[in-house]
Amino acid sequence: MLKTWTLEDVSGRAIEAPYTFYLPSPELIAQLQAGDVLKLIFQCDVENDKGWSAERMWVDVISRDGEQFVGRLDNQPYYIPDLHLNDEIVFSACHIIQTQRDDPVASLVDQYQARCFVTLAVLRDRRPVNVLYREALDAEDIERRFSGWTLTAGDESDEYCDDPENWHLVSLGAVLNIDDKFRALLDLPFVREVEYVWNAQTAKFEEQFEND
Repeated sequence: MLKTWTLEDVSGRAIEAPYTFYLPSPELIAQLQAGDVLKLIFQCDVENDKGWSAERMWVDVISRDGEQFVGRLDNQPYYIPDLHLNDEIVFSACHIIQTQRDDPVASLVDQYQARCFVTLAVLRDRRPVNVLYREALDAEDIERRFSGWTLTAGDESDEYCDDPENWHLVSLGAVLNIDDKFRALLDLPFVREVEYVWNAQTAKFEEQFEND
């Protein structure tokens, strides 16, 4: 039977979306050895009733030689016809998306999971963030994992901003994937409600006003 599947090199995903797509750190990859259990993405274009094009499955590592691994599939595929439980899988470090070890390096994905309000001008049209507003949090905000941040391109009209259809509540990481020049502001401790506006001449965010 013709082989219908391939392993995805996931390094490209991490480059495109470093704040939302987790990859094990090089330090964690260096620790992996026989006996570890790792997750890989198996791509397959065979038509199926679920419309899937890939399956994420666990593999038990049998041996390792540098960046090359040999393992056995620890899942039964749902629709890939020529792949079965316990099949031998040869793969590289670039295929690993998850392990059962704790990562010694803090993940950007975990750091920026809190959510923010953002306009479609940024999220859909992928325009840079030029105005940010941070407000104080109450118990309800904390419960829904709201960060307190509202992000805009800065030139949306009042009419545009008054339409709730033009706003989304997403992770900070999803916006950072589009524009991360404001990342340093996110890491500042909250002191007061404050707005920052991008100054193109100085290439810096400037504090616009404060609510004491």
